[in-house]
Amino acid sequence: MDPVPLALPHSRVPLTAGWAAASALALAVVALAASPTVLGFEGGAVVAGAFAPFCHQIAERSPHLHGVPFALCHRCTGIVAGLALGLLVGPLAPRLLARLGAAHPLAVLAAAAVPTTADWLLGVAGVLANTGASRLGTGAFFGVAAGLLLAAAFCAPRRVLQPTP
Repeated sequence: MDPVPLALPHSRVPLTAGWAAASALALAVVALAASPTVLGFEGGAVVAGAFAPFCHQIAERSPHLHGVPFALCHRCTGIVAGLALGLLVGPLAPRLLARLGAAHPLAVLAAAAVPTTADWLLGVAGVLANTGASRLGTGAFFGVAAGLLLAAAFCAPRRVLQPTP
């Protein structure tokens, strides 16, 4: 898909329809995850049911607003919020996007998963109790990395391969 001839101020990164759609979807997921706090019992139960295949939704491990838990746990909320943030700020950092575009995406994701994995392992081993803040923060770190990778995939200039004669 060709880039839309639009770039953010102070950026030479073209914004594409794919980037816009991915950003809007990520923001919608964040809003949907928080929506049980305002939808009431029945609406919140429907939303929570939609997220149930992806998250354990343990109430004690979930963010709350007005005493009502989100449809995602702290870590999953951090991941989707970080994903949205990474997608949105990615075009503001064209050099970072170029480096990420040149990197191996799985290596970047594996490195970004290290803090989340360490937080989980230290908690399971009883060495360090993880908290809602540590789960949210390490999840957001991973989500931002994933969002930046997606922004790089959608917005980085494409190299055109020339056929060899």
